[in-house]
Amino acid sequence: MSSPPVDEIEVTESDHSVTASDIRDAVDAAIEISDHLHGVVHIAHIREHLPPWATGPQIGARINGHVRRGALEWTGRYAANGNTKTRNSSRPAKVYHLIKPLTDGATK
Repeated sequence: MSSPPVDEIEVTESDHSVTASDIRDAVDAAIEISDHLHGVVHIAHIREHLPPWATGPQIGARINGHVRRGALEWTGRYAANGNTKTRNSSRPAKVYHLIKPLTDGATK
């Protein structure tokens, strides 16, 4: 008895794995929402707009990448991190202004 043929479209459609690219896109969208709603970008605001599957070190790395590319500029202020799932909720985290469009890569 042979197995039924594997339908690549069905397999792909049912794959719910999250990629780093998905997380980067979610962080970028959350940064833009935070800027639009609050006039500043802060991790507590970003976190409010991330889907539950967007977790891990890609979030902080993405924010820092935008800082390095000059899209996010530190305001000189800090606010509580707000992450109630860790012990970091009251730890200070930088507040940024979005000063130019978000991009990928090492361009400035």
